[in-house]
Amino acid sequence: MLEVFFCNVGDGDAVLLRELRQNARDYVVLVDAGRPYLEPKQGSLRKEAIYYLKARGIDHIDRMLLTHLHIDHIGGALRILDAIPTEALTVLTLPPQDAEWVAPSFESTDKAINGLCYALNIFRDITERAKALGCRVETAVPGESHLTDRLTMTTYLPRGDVIRRQKNVFDRLYRGEAADYAECYRVSKERNHSSLMFGFAYAGRHVLLTGDRYGFDWEDEPVPPCDILKLPHHGDRKSMTMRLLCRLSPGYAVVSCQNDPNARKERPCAETFAFVQKAVPVALCTENRAMPTLDAATHNGIRFTISDGGEIACGIE
Repeated sequence: MLEVFFCNVGDGDAVLLRELRQNARDYVVLVDAGRPYLEPKQGSLRKEAIYYLKARGIDHIDRMLLTHLHIDHIGGALRILDAIPTEALTVLTLPPQDAEWVAPSFESTDKAINGLCYALNIFRDITERAKALGCRVETAVPGESHLTDRLTMTTYLPRGDVIRRQKNVFDRLYRGEAADYAECYRVSKERNHSSLMFGFAYAGRHVLLTGDRYGFDWEDEPVPPCDILKLPHHGDRKSMTMRLLCRLSPGYAVVSCQNDPNARKERPCAETFAFVQKAVPVALCTENRAMPTLDAATHNGIRFTISDGGEIACGIE
């Protein structure tokens, strides 16, 4: 049986996949790690990812996959690496061997630029800690790989121009070399476009985890239909197109979000979620504010199981 658990980490992502095997150790995959810390909030069940892993008895991770360099996806990785033995860490690109901490700008008040520096430094710490703990650190390879006899994973890389541009600027920043404001701003804003995406197949069923890669950016790529879809970028206005959703044709759609109203970031977007509800038989949020088509709710997470015969069961915890 395969268990897929979407953790309520607020405005962030952490998805646990675990194949429960009778005659072998469970195979465990973690896709993204949420934020490093979450302030408790009245009316919310959100927690850091490490607490969900511990509560579910996870004592090892075979693969940790980090989709892209935003804090709400990589921030919790350090605590998890320290607490739970992890065999392999997979990322899009690695810092150079001589990477130093990236100094934030003392002139700029731009969140994108200073946020990029913050994320790069956390990412450097993650990869260095993983190596020190004996974890295999590797860059993603596109295509299908067999994780177990029954579980396969397909890795989808972002566009090549985005990868090359990001790698060039990130490496220069890590080495203390000059990178002008326009370059830094562009790659900072392209971090969502640089998301790795992962498809998992088990017993004839397919789970698609999309990071934060906006739907319009990959709607023409040959990604096959799925049964369970995690909407990109917390279900905001840019997360999905109707054309792409109809082609993917999922039976279940999940949005990882929080129930705090935010005038600047509508997550999920009421308009987007309404058309998702029309196109998908079951659409769920880990947590959400009240919307015209959905009552406010908070959960510890959304749990799917896929039996060895391919039956899907969905539960809210």
